[in-house]
Amino acid sequence: MHGFHHMRARVRQTKSLEKFPSDNPWRRALDYLMYAVGLLAPLALVPQILQLYGSQSSAGLSFATWGLLTIVTALWTVYGAAHRDKQIFFANLLLTIFNGIVAVGILLYS
Repeated sequence: MHGFHHMRARVRQTKSLEKFPSDNPWRRALDYLMYAVGLLAPLALVPQILQLYGSQSSAGLSFATWGLLTIVTALWTVYGAAHRDKQIFFANLLLTIFNGIVAVGILLYS
């Protein structure tokens, strides 16, 4: 009986979700913009990666910070996969890869 109650509560919660992409033109534009942001935001790490591997120096970079960022984005990737949310999954997958590249570079060049 408890399981059925949980399922009904989940149905009530999810019925209020909006359609994706939205029928509203402004929200639809925002939906597509956020797809682009999710894919392009990880590219902000490329200059850091190029500098780290180009100079072969990790001066000023903290392994603890980049290692933790890698773990956190990996958890968000798992969350996105578990909830079948493509935006969360792909954005965080790319961030996990790029954060991991930086963390490995710090270990290599420290």
